[in-house]
Amino acid sequence: MLLSCRRLHLPSLIVIWLVCSGVAGGTSQLCPASCTCKPSDKGKRRITCLAGGLSDPIPTGQMDPRTEILEISAPEDRKNWLSVTSIFQHFKQLEELHISNSNVNQISMHAFWGLPSLQVLSLSLNNISAVFDHNFRGLANLVELNLDDNRLVAIQSGSFKHLTELHVLSMQRNKLRELMPKAFLKLAKLHTLKISGNQFEELDPEAFKDIP
Repeated sequence: MLLSCRRLHLPSLIVIWLVCSGVAGGTSQLCPASCTCKPSDKGKRRITCLAGGLSDPIPTGQMDPRTEILEISAPEDRKNWLSVTSIFQHFKQLEELHISNSNVNQISMHAFWGLPSLQVLSLSLNNISAVFDHNFRGLANLVELNLDDNRLVAIQSGSFKHLTELHVLSMQRNKLRELMPKAFLKLAKLHTLKISGNQFEELDPEAFKDIP
């Protein structure tokens, strides 16, 4: 673009404007056809993919790597069929990740490694039946985790031990029957735990020993 402008001998200000607009538009135009890319109410770079019908892989390669909020969901009559794997590492500024109503049945090992800015992770309305500590490794700054409306049956000891900054944990309307001792190991900053709508018969006090 710059070379063609020089040949036309355009005024320098026009050349500068064209060059700057070309550079600025290079990443801002990265947006999958099935998604909407526009700032949030607070001016955050946001991508929303709500039309449904998505299947693997999630088109992260077509998304602006500077994205701060990524929301993926689907209507009931056109659900997604997605896997949560380690495809998000280039989103270094990502603060919120929401993947709901997408038939996710498990979280891959180290799926969220390399997301230093992530503060909110919501995986509600999926089919996740188990979570393990390696699922959340690398989320040192996560403050809110939403696992509502999945198929969790039990929470093993130390499943969330890498989430040392976690404030809010929600696992409502699952199939939880058991919380193992030290289920909330290293969650010293947790102040809100939501576990209503499950199938508990009794709860072991040892499960809550690590919560202040």
